[in-house]
Amino acid sequence: MRTNPSLRGAITGLYGDVLQGWAIDDDQTETRIVVEVFADGQSIGFVRAEAFIQNPVIGDGFHGFAMKIQERYLTNARQISARIANLGHRLSGSVALPAPRPAGQSNAASQVWHTGGLKIYGWAWDTGRPDRNVTINVIERGRKLTSTVANLAHHSLSYLNTNDHAFELDLPWELADGRTHTLIIENDCGEPLSGSPITLCIWPEGIEAVLSTKTAAELSDKDIQLLANVAKQHELILPKSAGLRNYHQWFEAFQSDPPMIYNQPVSCGILVLTEGAKDLEEISRTILAQRHPAKAIEYCSSSDVSSGFKSLQLQGCSSVIPVKAGDRLAPSAVDQLQALMIEGVDWAYGDCDCDGINGQRTAPWLKPAWDIDLFIGEDIFSPGAIFSMSVITAAIDLTVNCRNEGRLNWDMFLAGVALSTAINSGRVLHLPRVIYHRANSLAPSPAEDPKPSSRRKSIDWLVQSLSSEATVDHVVGYPSLLRVRWPLPEVLPRVTIMIPTRDQVDLLRTCVEGVLGNTDYDNLEVIIIDNDSTDSRTLAYLSELESRGVNILPHPHPFNYPAVNNRAAEVATGRFLCLLNNDIEIIENDWLKELVSQALRPGVGAVGAKLLWANGMVQHGGVTVGINGLAAHAGNNSARQDAGYLGMNQIVRRQSSVTGACMLTPRDVYLELGGMDENSLPIAFNDVDLCMRICERGLKILWTPFAELIHAESASRGKDSTADRIARGQREQRFFRSSWTDDGQVDDYYHPGLSHDYQTGPYGGLALPPRPLSIVRGLDKAKALRKALRSLDALASMKDKD
Repeated sequence: MRTNPSLRGAITGLYGDVLQGWAIDDDQTETRIVVEVFADGQSIGFVRAEAFIQNPVIGDGFHGFAMKIQERYLTNARQISARIANLGHRLSGSVALPAPRPAGQSNAASQVWHTGGLKIYGWAWDTGRPDRNVTINVIERGRKLTSTVANLAHHSLSYLNTNDHAFELDLPWELADGRTHTLIIENDCGEPLSGSPITLCIWPEGIEAVLSTKTAAELSDKDIQLLANVAKQHELILPKSAGLRNYHQWFEAFQSDPPMIYNQPVSCGILVLTEGAKDLEEISRTILAQRHPAKAIEYCSSSDVSSGFKSLQLQGCSSVIPVKAGDRLAPSAVDQLQALMIEGVDWAYGDCDCDGINGQRTAPWLKPAWDIDLFIGEDIFSPGAIFSMSVITAAIDLTVNCRNEGRLNWDMFLAGVALSTAINSGRVLHLPRVIYHRANSLAPSPAEDPKPSSRRKSIDWLVQSLSSEATVDHVVGYPSLLRVRWPLPEVLPRVTIMIPTRDQVDLLRTCVEGVLGNTDYDNLEVIIIDNDSTDSRTLAYLSELESRGVNILPHPHPFNYPAVNNRAAEVATGRFLCLLNNDIEIIENDWLKELVSQALRPGVGAVGAKLLWANGMVQHGGVTVGINGLAAHAGNNSARQDAGYLGMNQIVRRQSSVTGACMLTPRDVYLELGGMDENSLPIAFNDVDLCMRICERGLKILWTPFAELIHAESASRGKDSTADRIARGQREQRFFRSSWTDDGQVDDYYHPGLSHDYQTGPYGGLALPPRPLSIVRGLDKAKALRKALRSLDALASMKDKD
């Protein structure tokens, strides 16, 4: 049995029927340890130590675990113990049964997670009444600040009969006052939850902004620069966030009108879309309040916009800002949008929100970069947009045959803009600032509009223009959202499915039998890369598969995820490669056809699927780069059928990355890029790095919710603790940050104002403070740096092998 002095861990208690504790490898703190739990020496299950725990001396805090102990063990066993899986290192502490409740803790099994911002998360349930939803209260100095009911689903509770015992709670904005606050988190019986109390000290603008206001009399310039740099890095790696319920206060703090940078006479006009005189008063007032007046203003019906555009063109306008009556423009909207219309820009857009009943700011639409696939599903781009007269003319010309008695309606015009942008590789800029306020009467999100989309006819035309055999449907359960079924050729292109494995025969069997027997695709090659399996059942199953025509590729080397896939890619015969984990379960037979139909479209470099946990919650809804300075899955707080932020859980859209657990990519693209990086990223972030390099080639990464699979996320195979492996593990996070996030680069398909901390996750809240509000991300410096780092790591790898 191997031991390792860098391994630490402990059982902290049994709360009801939930065992809690933590485990960490001090030499590889970014690794999430798998813990094996025993009852009287018999293994009863595995759990990954990846939950946040309120202990700042334990790595980055995400090393806790919680596991439900089945009733038969609590009744019949005498002791519960645990060790680190595959390595034999026992965790300190054990639980003698029957176990008393740990002193000072709640009768309800519970956990609180907090990463420093204005959101807390957790779960709690009454073990005596498991059907009851516990109320959670936040107390400071005897005063109740806020409360909520723990009635949300969470993947951590998938082993319960009912998993709706989680909660998310937005703390009051008043706590972001720069003072230290200690908060008690308790249940409705007045008992503290595990992880309570929490302590926070927040200034919304962040440390860097505060230090930057210091004068030279207080600190030297050198000190200020040094502290600002340290603070910037701290905020990159340990960002904070606030809940979306605090949007009004966040808007007041970060969205005030910036200094006017465009002070030349503007050449843009405003086109007000109205049906008669209704709702004209508000928009007229905001037009007059613009700090830089528009060149001209015209009014027209949304059923015939071409006449309004033509009138503005005759008045000398080179660009147009359309506004719907009832909506409002921010006072700086005209000059901010006009400043974007530099030479070569076809159109641009900013962010928007909704007016609340009492005038407060609500429902922010913090948008990604332009994405025609997202536009097909829903239009979040046009509120707050400005169009050049050249793209307006192009859109009108393209739609000349789609008029209703010569009239061009608003939806058809936007479809024409999208098509012109696609076929002419038009340049579109995004200003990540809220400059447009939608009327209170409108749905807060496109997905919440109960009416069937009025855009259907115009999107039919757009999609038919892109691919004559494609068809458009409404998304099931969301009549206002649309999806496209892209055509497949009569002879399907060959796909090679590559499945790495080492033992784990039960997982492997579920995956492979689903591929072979429950996948409607008749041109498949399956390669299983055997990474040195030793289990007799696994070896027998691999032998059986070989007799059934499956290619078994031996790889008797230390685990290196890129290496096993790169080797399979070299011998693959498919036009496309499908990277597939051995813990994937096939649940729908058309999953691969959906991936291939997206991958066959022009300019697509990779496609990812919607991966689910066994309880139906989303495990992967795309990857967002920059979370805690690294990357994280989107959608983890959504159930399978939830709309997600702005409906994005139900719409095909572009991403900077998708997970390699199920990724389809053209084989020639994969090989031209040299596959995944075996030297710099042997274990983690290799799939994200590959996707980012695909994006650099100008190819698109797509995520589709219409290919759904279950991802079991099995127990780790263990790790090699040699000096070589430890050194590589320490380099991976540093290399990834140096390559993609250290310079403050922002994920193009994720808004810099949205949460960037791991616990809140993508789309879960608002960044404190927002990332720099850049419009276009430069890549030249990053490319040169990555090339140099890869060369150095390749040399280091060769030296290590000598």
